Amino acid sequence: MPSERASRYLAALLLDWLNQRYGAKFRSSDGEPLVATDGAHRIGLAIAPLWEDDATWDERLRPAEERLGALGLPGSYLLWVPPRAMVPIDEPGASHFAERIGAAAGPLAPGGQTEVMFPVTIKLAKLREEGGYASVVGGLSRWWTRVTENVQGTFAVDATAVHRLTRDSAAREELWTTIGRLSNGIEVGQSAEFEIDEAWTLQRLPDSASEGFALAGAPPSVDPTDGILVRRMARKRLAAANEALGALDVELRAVGFAGAYEYAEVETASGTVKAIDPALYSRLAIVSLLVDGEVKPIFAPTALP
Repeated sequence: MPSERASRYLAALLLDWLNQRYGAKFRSSDGEPLVATDGAHRIGLAIAPLWEDDATWDERLRPAEERLGALGLPGSYLLWVPPRAMVPIDEPGASHFAERIGAAAGPLAPGGQTEVMFPVTIKLAKLREEGGYASVVGGLSRWWTRVTENVQGTFAVDATAVHRLTRDSAAREELWTTIGRLSNGIEVGQSAEFEIDEAWTLQRLPDSASEGFALAGAPPSVDPTDGILVRRMARKRLAAANEALGALDVELRAVGFAGAYEYAEVETASGTVKAIDPALYSRLAIVSLLVDGEVKPIFAPTALP
């Protein structure tokens, strides 16, 4: 499960989305971080990660959160760990990690969002002179056609060190051009390595009542495309959420699934959740997916009762 701070920050993200969607003014209740009220109504919130609990991973994230909190920046910050990415705990990597995040977080206003850039190395190998094709593995694989369009010959691109590419379309286009230019200097049977930036999403929550950093992300062993895992975890988490929220004195109940995807638009969990037993969410007013700094509704009424 996410740390206590991460759960509170994810709940705050969901609560802010609810307020914007419904024009409400829900705020977390003192002493009950997953219960919110607008003075007249109470809503219970449950945060449910779509991956198995992993104590080793949780222990790895905790010192990173503490190190970032020691930066002393005002406000609450949520850093989204991309799928299969690892958080460094050894030096000097841990210090470099914190420095980059701190530099990106400093200028953020409440409610702001940015990307933290981390340098990674990819490898480009030329297999044949003929053809115009690039076989791409790793974090650039979904753009293999764009890489192919910029090379002459047949190439293999190892981008396993890349876990998430920037959203900036201009920066992406510049990268494809750079790969094409570098490929021109590689002979058949040779390879070259070069650095690019992967991008992690960082956001500052609108509510600055608390201070510190939280990391949200699945263990690197989790495959976010594993539909069987997502379905099993959704059933398990919904059952637990129904039990926990059913014991609360609230009028509304909402679940926020935490998903492990590079971007919200590529998530596949929404369809999986909609296909499971409706009885599992019959008592829930709202079921949503929290992914890469965004909230995507799965089930949500047009207006609050």
